[in-house]
Amino acid sequence: MAGERGSRATSLAVVALLAGLAAGAWALWPRPVPASALSPLPTGEAGRLAVDPMSLALADFGAATEPYDHVRTFPDLVALNTLNPAEVAAFRVAKAGAARVSITSGLPDGRVIVAVVRTGDRAAAIRTADLLDRYQLEFGLPRAVPVGDVARVVATVEDPRAEAPAQPLARAHYVHDDMVVRVQFEAKSFAALTRFGALLSLQTKVLPADG
Repeated sequence: MAGERGSRATSLAVVALLAGLAAGAWALWPRPVPASALSPLPTGEAGRLAVDPMSLALADFGAATEPYDHVRTFPDLVALNTLNPAEVAAFRVAKAGAARVSITSGLPDGRVIVAVVRTGDRAAAIRTADLLDRYQLEFGLPRAVPVGDVARVVATVEDPRAEAPAQPLARAHYVHDDMVVRVQFEAKSFAALTRFGALLSLQTKVLPADG
């Protein structure tokens, strides 16, 4: 019991530290994927690899979808530089293991990034999705309307008065079993952001939201 209380206290302390990291001035938008990240499949199969890779299912957004098959574990995902340090730390606390990602850059209206990460258990997945969602609000992304069963949705809003216009972007996090799913749409215009609901729905069809 004492060890369990100590572990819980340690987890709370880590969460508090992550909240501080999230408030830092880290770049909000993901950086281009470096060529060095496109490495061969790891031979050691580190992390909790899925027994069936399709259990971490990714939607097919058409011929422009790049599956990034070399991404099998959370460290592989981190190497793509699509998460900031606070988000990476949140997944590590949740014992992130198997991971998959797809990037669709050839859509007429913008780019879609989908990541699926298996955590230690369902409770960890829910905590992580909630924490990541909170971070988005702390980053300054406004709350957007839910899409189906997915309520953790944020999106930038056009402000003609802004000296530095925001990038049109929508982002959602949801849970499926013990997995956290992140769907991001970097639109070419604010008008194109209306497509995010349809894009997110394609992913929830192959991996339904249940938390």
